[in-house]
Amino acid sequence: MSEGVRLVESGAAPTWGALLFGHRARTVWTICAGVSIQAFGWFLVSTIMPSVVLELGSPAQLSWGTTAFLALSIPGSAGAGYLKGRFGSRRLLVAASILVLASNLLGLASPDMALFLVSRGLQGLGEGMVLALCYIMVGDSLSPREVTPTFGILAVVWALATLIGPSLAGLLTALVSWRFAFLPLLAIAATFLWLVLTGPTTAKAEVTDNRPLPLGRLGLVAAAIVCISFAGTSRNILLAVPLVLLTLLLLGLAFRLDRLSPARLFPRRILSFTEPSPLGVWILGLMFGSEAAAPLYMVYFVQIGHHTSVFFAGQFSAIVALSWSVTALAVSRFDKRQCRPLMVLGPLSLTLGLAALMFWSSMSLWLSAMALFLVGSGFGISYSFFTEYAISLAAEGERDVTAGAVPTLENISAAIGAALGGLLGNAAGFAGSGATDIPWSVPVVVYGAGTAVALIALGCAIRFHRLVRDV
Repeated sequence: MSEGVRLVESGAAPTWGALLFGHRARTVWTICAGVSIQAFGWFLVSTIMPSVVLELGSPAQLSWGTTAFLALSIPGSAGAGYLKGRFGSRRLLVAASILVLASNLLGLASPDMALFLVSRGLQGLGEGMVLALCYIMVGDSLSPREVTPTFGILAVVWALATLIGPSLAGLLTALVSWRFAFLPLLAIAATFLWLVLTGPTTAKAEVTDNRPLPLGRLGLVAAAIVCISFAGTSRNILLAVPLVLLTLLLLGLAFRLDRLSPARLFPRRILSFTEPSPLGVWILGLMFGSEAAAPLYMVYFVQIGHHTSVFFAGQFSAIVALSWSVTALAVSRFDKRQCRPLMVLGPLSLTLGLAALMFWSSMSLWLSAMALFLVGSGFGISYSFFTEYAISLAAEGERDVTAGAVPTLENISAAIGAALGGLLGNAAGFAGSGATDIPWSVPVVVYGAGTAVALIALGCAIRFHRLVRDV
């Protein structure tokens, strides 16, 4: 059976109840718990970040919480496929879970911004491995008919994180301290560790791979993210531009060396835009990169610019993820062949939403909410399509690395997008005159750049639609 045929395997898809309580239940619940670590962690920490920087650092460091997380999350997810082959899923998941637990404890107790950023980096490393392995488990442990409803279930996980995460973080921050927002993350990570330790083998049998860990390529990727992080917090354009160019050079070198290596971290044709599988991965990366600055700035804009509570600001920013989940649920039951135009509609919705946010300074909160809904809907409409096609149409023997490449490229793009958002925002005058200073030029520049990247993703999506129309 070919990979393309597997994508459209005949037969009715199982119900959510059959997946959650049938013979796949342990695997599906483990995947959901692993994704919950990332989902709840993202919203809990993004909600408390303004409070963190105002207590431990300065507004100019707002983007560092995200970039520190992504700097190690990317090597973690990139190396997950290789590490799975060498050590096995169970041992790797146990190690990653313990790392997540330790990093959250450090975040809870951090006395200064330096240690807080260390905790975010270690958290990213552990969560990156967990998330990539969960994607691999979807391809390894589930049949093609079970993949689509599983993505629907994961959309519910993100919806719950959207509804509960910001509210819980805001409530704990208001009543006690932002530090208590790490307690739910500790509980989720402990639950995931228990599921891994007490469950059956979470993936197919692996062949042991004794080749050395590709630390050189992982180091290049990590160094690239560090460079873009420095660029993102720099107010010196003469320093920032060379750092951005160095980032692209390091990433290009890492991809080149990886293609020549027998133990690859990425698909061999990852830089090809003529094949549907790598093109699908890059479309997702471009989409994540284009919207990375939206939640990064929106909590701050709403909390400081509109003088709202941290609770309300967190809920408002979560509109992106909520609309993603709602629209993902709406399309999860549709036949993929009939809904292929949604692969173009998704990036189009994202582009329109980001373009509208350029005028945030003159928009009411209701109009801003509509724009954020369009941004999130862009992902919800098309994310599962691109992911399923990218993994199912991967070259022979590259399903694991392709599954791992999806979150890796998403995180690389998000790290670059967040850092460039910080760079452009600072260049436009963000926090130039104090914590409450938000010049009108900041949203114009930041979201204008995101719109340009989303337009590229839209063009790629049109090409992708043509490539897979006969599959």
